[in-house]
Amino acid sequence: MKNLIAELLVKLAEKDEASNEQTARIYALELVVSSLLCRMNSAERNSLVSGVEEDIVRATFKTENPELLQQHVQRLLQAKL
Repeated sequence: MKNLIAELLVKLAEKDEASNEQTARIYALELVVSSLLCRMNSAERNSLVSGVEEDIVRATFKTENPELLQQHVQRLLQAKL
């Protein structure tokens, strides 16, 4: 029984580490996107936003939760540093 609990704790720790790593990657991508958007002029930003919105429409057919995808993309596109 102790071995089972130990194995479960190890697996839980591994999943927690993977989750933390994924969170850090997502945060890094958010920073990069925000920085790029802040350096674009208005016309470039509007063009990019339009292109992303078109891509979202296509991507919603490939995801289980399209509303969540749209929510996160909109948050990124409106981000300010």
